[in-house]
Amino acid sequence: MINAEFNNVNTLEEFYSEIVRQQTESHGEHYCGHHNAIRKYIKNCNSYMELGTHQGATAACAMLCKPERITLVDISMKKFNSFLRPLAEEYCDKNDIHLGIKECDSTSLGSINNTDILLIDSLHHPAHMKKELDLHGGNVNNYIIAHDTSILHGKPNEALFNVLYDFSISNNWKILDRETRNVGYTVLGK
Repeated sequence: MINAEFNNVNTLEEFYSEIVRQQTESHGEHYCGHHNAIRKYIKNCNSYMELGTHQGATAACAMLCKPERITLVDISMKKFNSFLRPLAEEYCDKNDIHLGIKECDSTSLGSINNTDILLIDSLHHPAHMKKELDLHGGNVNNYIIAHDTSILHGKPNEALFNVLYDFSISNNWKILDRETRNVGYTVLGK
C-alpha cells in the first residue's frame, strides 16, 4: 500500500478524493472496491469500526456516510494523526459523529467495541484475522467487510477469504458479497 501525499487538501472530502485517486493510480482499478461495500452496507447502520486505519482512506469513506459513531483501531495511528486526524475531528464535530480512536493491537481486549459494521484491513495474516474474528465477531451486529481477500502480499491467495468462510459457517453468518478483482474484498452479514 502506498503512503499518499497531500498537497492543497483542506477538507475531509478533498482528502478522500485525493487518497482514492492516488491508491487507484498506484494499485489499479478496483483496489478501492471495498469503499463501495462500505457505502452500500453502512446505509442502515449507526456505528462503524475498522481494524487497520493506516492513513484513513476507508475511515474517511465511512465518515462521509455520517453514521452516529465511528471507532478506528490501529497499532500505530502515526500516519492517521499526521494528516487526516484534524480534518476528521472537524468533520465529525460538525456532523455530530462520535469519533473514537484506539491505538492498540486489533487482537487486544482494549480494541473491543460493539458496532453495526466492522471493516478488517489490518495485519494480513490468516491467524491474526482468525483472532480478530474470534474477539470481535460477537460484537458486530450486522456486517463484516474484509479487504485483500483475493490477493495477499502481491500474489493470488485466498487464505483470508478461507478464514472468513470458516468463521461464517461456524457462527451462522452469510457471505453477502465477494469481489475478486484486484486484491478483492468479502462482506459477511448476519
